[in-house]
Amino acid sequence: MITQKQNSTGFTILEVIVALVIVGISMTMFVRLLGNSSMLRGKLNDYDERLDVAIYKTEQMFLGLLESDFTQDADRRVLLGTVKDKEINWRVEDRKDDSFDGQGRDVHIYTVSVDGIDISSTWTK
Repeated sequence: MITQKQNSTGFTILEVIVALVIVGISMTMFVRLLGNSSMLRGKLNDYDERLDVAIYKTEQMFLGLLESDFTQDADRRVLLGTVKDKEINWRVEDRKDDSFDGQGRDVHIYTVSVDGIDISSTWTK
């Protein structure tokens, strides 16, 4: 008796289903990564705008362009404001450091705060 051996070419239905599941999981992970990176890009752009405002206000402080609008607190001068186009709140604080009084200089510590970004610097007159 002669038997014929069947040559099966192609994939079984189980192999096709497994391959589709693997492709589906891979595509889902890829789409999630793209979504997370675009959210991160938006946060970085927002942080960059706030940092630009903080640097700009620091430069204005050193150039003396903000001097007249300060309100006096106990030992510091404070100026508050908002960037109207972007609704970014900022605050500039000028505090005199009394630890250098005997040396004949006035030392001021300036702090610029812009919605979570703080820049502090020292200036000697």
